[in-house]
Amino acid sequence: MKLVPGTPLAASLAFDEDKAALPVGRLAMASGLAQLEWAPELVAAPLPVSALLYPPEPGLHPARSHDFEGLHGFLSDSLPEGWGYLVMRRRLSKLGVGIETLSPLDQLALVGDHGRGALTYRPATAPPPEVESLDLDALAAESMAILAGHEGKLADTLAALAGGSGGARPKVHVGFDAEGRVSVSECQAAAGHEAWIVKFAATNDPPDIGPIEAAYAAMAMAAGLDMAPYRLLPSKSGAGYFATRRFDRPRPGQRLHMVSLSGAVEAPWRTPASYDLFLRATQAITRHADDLHAAFRRMVFNVLASNRDDHTRQHSYLMDDHGQWRLAPAYDLTYSAGPGGEHYLDVEGEGKNPTHKQVSALGRRHGLPDRLIEAIIDEVRAAVSDWTRFADEAGVTKASRAEILVAHQAVAARFRARA
Repeated sequence: MKLVPGTPLAASLAFDEDKAALPVGRLAMASGLAQLEWAPELVAAPLPVSALLYPPEPGLHPARSHDFEGLHGFLSDSLPEGWGYLVMRRRLSKLGVGIETLSPLDQLALVGDHGRGALTYRPATAPPPEVESLDLDALAAESMAILAGHEGKLADTLAALAGGSGGARPKVHVGFDAEGRVSVSECQAAAGHEAWIVKFAATNDPPDIGPIEAAYAAMAMAAGLDMAPYRLLPSKSGAGYFATRRFDRPRPGQRLHMVSLSGAVEAPWRTPASYDLFLRATQAITRHADDLHAAFRRMVFNVLASNRDDHTRQHSYLMDDHGQWRLAPAYDLTYSAGPGGEHYLDVEGEGKNPTHKQVSALGRRHGLPDRLIEAIIDEVRAAVSDWTRFADEAGVTKASRAEILVAHQAVAARFRARA
């Protein structure tokens, strides 16, 4: 599982499986920090692979800090965390390897070409095991067992299908064809199948978390947010599983490079940050007014819909093979009370109860005209006020529907109170 001492790790961008991957660079560790040497092909391109902090220039580029396991922030996005880290740790333990003994580069080698976005790593040290089952109900039950500290015969299958997953909720990466048939091929969708993510419930989730996320997705789309296609998959017992198409896999056999806000600006996700940072980064990375407006709209939605799990890994950017960056669709939208009742990203310094005045002030500071600010707020407010309809259509339980409605109403009252 470990790289041979002295062996550098090579990173590449695999935009199209029918074309040769573009070399990105070589990585080695020194004094606990990764040292990156960009590939000549990348320097000649040049493509802004890191989005902001590490220009593709000759020479060694050390990581700026130890905050991301000593890696460059955009590379650390490839490492699984949360659920993905848990299943990787358990799989390695069964092989007699402690994940804590592996360097960050060893862990990237484990990811190989099965991570998020278009980045791939060589040598790859752990090809996925053969997938034994695509029974979603069986996989959901196994994921709950793993979260409870147990595991059965499908643990390796879940590890294979985790695909570098982030976030706390268990999930698997699968493919759907036009008839809705499910498939998987080496952690990627099979030929003719679109790449999708299917989510299961975590131990602290309500039993209807799937319908809740589906209702939030419908509500977000009504509010004008860009969302990937989604569906609610039936379950033999329970409320169903939320599934969404992978936006880093736009077509079968094709990938987009993906970097989170956290990785782009090197802001650790567990550390509170601000929507000002998100808007500034979006403007600097994409240079598209439409993306800035979309980021502002997402902020308004997260505030009014009480989605306070809005940290820096919950926002991402996508780069195509021409080096053009755009804001990725919104994802992981659901009701969340947040840590201590606060948003991870504050609005003008306010994390608990952002107001109309503060939201508007931030928008003006980023050059948005008052008419656009008010139009976005009104459109989002209208969609969120229709929560009960979205909840009923998605099959949210009466208890969850009522709890979330109370939260929305409390947020709306505070939002207006000091306007």
